Amino acid sequence: MKRIIVLALAACMVLGAAFGASAAEFKASGYLYAGYDYYNVDQQDNRNNFSQRFRSQIDIIASEALSGTVYFEINQDWGYAGKTAKVGGGSGGQLGADGVNIQTKRAYMTFMVPNTAVKVRAGIQGLALPGAVAGSPIIDDDVAAIVASTSFGKVGATAFFARPYANYKSTDATYNKTKGTSDLFGAIVTADLGVVTVSPYAMVTNNGYKTFKDQNSTTPPVKFLDGKEAQWFGVAVESAPIENLTLAFDAIYGKVDSRDAGYFFAGKAAYATDFAVPAILAWYGSGADNAKGDNIMPVIGGLDFVPSTLVGFGAAANSADALFGSAVGKWGVSLQASEISFLEKVSHTVRVTYVQGTNDDDAFDATNPQSFDEWTGDDKAYEFDFVTTYAMYENLDLIVDLAYAITDLDDAAPKTDDVFKAAIGAKYNF
Repeated sequence: MKRIIVLALAACMVLGAAFGASAAEFKASGYLYAGYDYYNVDQQDNRNNFSQRFRSQIDIIASEALSGTVYFEINQDWGYAGKTAKVGGGSGGQLGADGVNIQTKRAYMTFMVPNTAVKVRAGIQGLALPGAVAGSPIIDDDVAAIVASTSFGKVGATAFFARPYANYKSTDATYNKTKGTSDLFGAIVTADLGVVTVSPYAMVTNNGYKTFKDQNSTTPPVKFLDGKEAQWFGVAVESAPIENLTLAFDAIYGKVDSRDAGYFFAGKAAYATDFAVPAILAWYGSGADNAKGDNIMPVIGGLDFVPSTLVGFGAAANSADALFGSAVGKWGVSLQASEISFLEKVSHTVRVTYVQGTNDDDAFDATNPQSFDEWTGDDKAYEFDFVTTYAMYENLDLIVDLAYAITDLDDAAPKTDDVFKAAIGAKYNF
């Protein structure tokens, strides 16, 4: 009997070890936001909306060398059922709820190559080029990609392949035969030189014919790149020359061909004090000379360089932003102060920004019509932002996000009123 018991215990130990070896650790993080959002551009373009957003990232960790990640998002506009029987993004907010709208933002695996310091990440993931001042004006988004990275002392190196677009399916037999795809290839090097960190990078893309042509629209989502190749070369620099002072600089050159080439420069200086962090930020993005896009820098995303609330994705909460579009094709100067605090747990950010277009009047015609967020040198605005955050609990913030812009849009939208935006919401981080 003792022998049988010993054998049974040994079997349990073997099975337990086997199951323990395959067990994975689960970690969840994310946030839940609910709030009210209002903006007014003119009498025909305004928003009066309650919305909520849930984002959750789940990491499945097998070991330090292997893990998997999934990242989900659920959005609802209150009172909105959805376009098709409560199915699709934003649906399920009407009476009765029950919308089918879970979005997969990211899903990827991460592993170390055995006996090396090379880390590989494959799947739909966040991919961004360096942006020291206010983010990257080229790309900072979720995309299907393979990214390999390693480090050598104080130097890090990253190489990536990504496929942001593949040929859209359509009932048009001729269109299906084009089989256009867009592939990105890039490399980033980051060197820590002590008081200065330098990150040069390069990226190229080859785009098949009609790659970007939406089956339901004649307007491509990415201008001037359809059926063409593009290259970008840039550098991001960050420095802390003296205590409390930080400097940042970005320089980018991008081209489609010898004529369709443009550039983007940005700089920022910030000084930390006991009561606030004042800063000055400036940028210049070359504009288009004609309707073919000559002299403007091509972009894949373009809205992740954020100098203000209304230029780029600058909202402090899940509310309206980017009403003035991208910083590319514009120049501006912004005086800012963040981390202002007069009361415990309450902080403020203030920004005053001047924005003007750099596109030529000849950049827009019947084949390339001008939109509200594409500005010529005659279009300008003065923007005032005020953001307040109250840390009610350790993981709960109440946010008030206000923006007002005095506009002088002679070409983009001469009838547009001054822009006003107000949002208030609660954000629970976990």
